[in-house]
Amino acid sequence: MTESRYTEAYYRETYGTRGLQRFSSHWWSVRWYAGMADACLRRTGGRRVLEIGCGHGFTLARLEERYETWGVDISDYAIREAAHFAPRSRCVVADVDQGFPTTLTPGSFDLVMAKYVFEHLRDPALALRRAAALLRPGGTLFISMPYTGSLGARVKGDDWYARKDPTHCSLLDRDTWLELLRAAGLSLYRESADGWWDVPYVRGIPTWLQLPVVIGPTALACLSGRALLPPTWGENLLFFASKPA
Repeated sequence: MTESRYTEAYYRETYGTRGLQRFSSHWWSVRWYAGMADACLRRTGGRRVLEIGCGHGFTLARLEERYETWGVDISDYAIREAAHFAPRSRCVVADVDQGFPTTLTPGSFDLVMAKYVFEHLRDPALALRRAAALLRPGGTLFISMPYTGSLGARVKGDDWYARKDPTHCSLLDRDTWLELLRAAGLSLYRESADGWWDVPYVRGIPTWLQLPVVIGPTALACLSGRALLPPTWGENLLFFASKPA
């Protein structure tokens, strides 16, 4: 993973806009992830959160009024944007493959979260151990990544969304991710998914006909702000793991 790949052009191609368009799919995703992060913090009574791969800071912006929020990202451009969209958060440039900045004190965070980050890392096992070291005893690691056993991965093959991104260098199966979490000294307490959204799944049927059929579980989860779906019901896995108290 190199910083030069994560330029303004990369983010514009991925998200289509500099800011968040209200009620867009990305807006709903940010709202949902912030809601789940909030639930993690309320579960433990924690106040301090770090987002790995914070990007523009949209998720941190929804949390920073209630919590002490930190962010790291490999992209200089993203951190500059985060300073604009999440001004109360402390965000810095860092290549997680190389380690975390010394300003992030081990054992000081109640929640470390990462949305679609670890599949970009050359050594996700080491990164998970480093992330776990930042947690306080009883703290939570909340991460998501592409599910290689998903409907899209099975029916689309190389055309599946996660396989088309050249920055995805660690597309691991579910069992491997679970083993890496255990090896990092973490205990899984919840597992979920994000629903089916990578239409079309069936050739010959227009996307606009397929979307209403498959989008229901995703819409329900987003509206609830909770991790409701079984782990096999989506294109991405969501893991919630705790550090022993």
